[in-house]
Amino acid sequence: MFNLESIGLPIDEKLSTLNEEKVKQFRDSITYKDDLYHVQLHWYEDKLKSVPYNYNTAVRAGEKVNNNPEKTKSYNQYLQVFQQQEDEGIIEEISVRPEQLKDYIWIPHGSVLKLTDQTTTKVRPVFNCSYKHKRLVSWNEAAYPGVNLMSDMLKLMIQFRTNDTSCWLTPEKHF
Repeated sequence: MFNLESIGLPIDEKLSTLNEEKVKQFRDSITYKDDLYHVQLHWYEDKLKSVPYNYNTAVRAGEKVNNNPEKTKSYNQYLQVFQQQEDEGIIEEISVRPEQLKDYIWIPHGSVLKLTDQTTTKVRPVFNCSYKHKRLVSWNEAAYPGVNLMSDMLKLMIQFRTNDTSCWLTPEKHF
């Protein structure tokens, strides 16, 4: 977005060792292929091992979408969303033998219907990456969120609004 130093604000650029490692992994994972940039997702490796594979839960969630009478009317539209994503290369179909089901982690999803005239997307899938089975870790908990670049934005906005520039003049006061 912008560099705080360019507008005269000091910033603390020290990153934790984990953050430095993840930023390096992120930069190293950037590839350009077929006119698209690709990056790998980054995880807390210790937590990633605890994410359940969720196959049965994902199947039950899919059955709810298919069996819900209200949503069944829009089921074809729901499937068209996935077809469009497949056509655009966002998702791809995979073949998995039954004995391999535990080798994958499945994300439960359901449909959201908004049938008002103002809505351009009437039907859309919503993936539940926060799903937790018993006391196991969810996808969201296992995902490395990255460095928080917005952590001090509220403080910065309040200082601009109050015209409090005293904190900008002393190098020991960092945001």
